[in-house]
Amino acid sequence: MQLLKKTGLIAAAILFAILLAGWLFIKVSAARNATVYAQKWNDQGTCVIKTYVPHYGDGVPQNIVRALSTTTFFRVYHKDGTLLESTEWVLDMHEDGILDYARWGQNRAIYPTDLGYEGWTLPECA
Repeated sequence: MQLLKKTGLIAAAILFAILLAGWLFIKVSAARNATVYAQKWNDQGTCVIKTYVPHYGDGVPQNIVRALSTTTFFRVYHKDGTLLESTEWVLDMHEDGILDYARWGQNRAIYPTDLGYEGWTLPECA
């Protein structure tokens, strides 16, 4: 009986690891293949906030990840190309940059979420 419990726990752990690895692979691929939907430079011309649409691909696993993910994500880059901030791995809120774009307001990069607006104050962009 004890061996059966251990075997079941090991099998569950292996299945969880496989599912997690598959989910991560799909998320990374979707971000790598994402297209820029919109971009907005700050008034100083030092930083740009870009709205990306991830491409999850076709298939049941991709559709499951798509259903549990956001339709867009945002990245802020310095003019030299350095990535400053990203919502790519924010899992506790959903962004929707299709209906409302990310933009600059009072030296903050702000972006729409299902709970209102979020954003970053970035000293590199001042």
